[in-house]
Amino acid sequence: MKSWQHLERKGMVEPVPLEIQEQMFGALFQTVKEMHPNMTDELAQEIMERCEVVRFKKKTTILDYGETCRHVFFTGQGLVRAIFLHNGVDQTFWFMGKMDFVISVRSFYRQQPSTERLVAMEDTDCITIHWDDLEYLYDKYESFNRVGRLLTQFYYDQAMERMKWFYFSAKERYQMLFEEYPKFFGKVPDATLASYLGIDKATLSRIRNALNREN
Repeated sequence: MKSWQHLERKGMVEPVPLEIQEQMFGALFQTVKEMHPNMTDELAQEIMERCEVVRFKKKTTILDYGETCRHVFFTGQGLVRAIFLHNGVDQTFWFMGKMDFVISVRSFYRQQPSTERLVAMEDTDCITIHWDDLEYLYDKYESFNRVGRLLTQFYYDQAMERMKWFYFSAKERYQMLFEEYPKFFGKVPDATLASYLGIDKATLSRIRNALNREN
């Protein structure tokens, strides 16, 4: 757990049982194979050798403001929220859960200090790979490079679609969030959800009550 010793000392991370690690790598390789069916055993073995598996405890700051995002995180289970500072206040702008790839986009791709914070909202198991190891695998395996490009396209497409949400009302955005991303339903606390929607908890309660009456 060499990459997370500072968090380990504070009791914020812990090892993941071997059985769960195996399940996580199985899920990761299934995701990769859906994009590139001919992934070799050699590539799979090298990915495993270059990755770490870690459990971030609830409320752990995985990446803080001003730190450089040097890892990609693949979540086996758990929930992460992405935050930025707006007028001196933490503002939630997205969530990432099971089977998601987690990074601070600009910080990771430019290898520069982050203007975002990534926080585990519950105990979150992640497969992590360092920027240097990822670049090495991209250079060595053309097929894996293609997987990286396809993943980037997938998340870019999602982000562009979500940008359109902000032309809708808070009620409509609430509906779209849980229609498009049901894995977040019941897992995102009200205060965090209200932050994401740009409203207060009282307005969120009114939206829920209105939707319940309609249904």
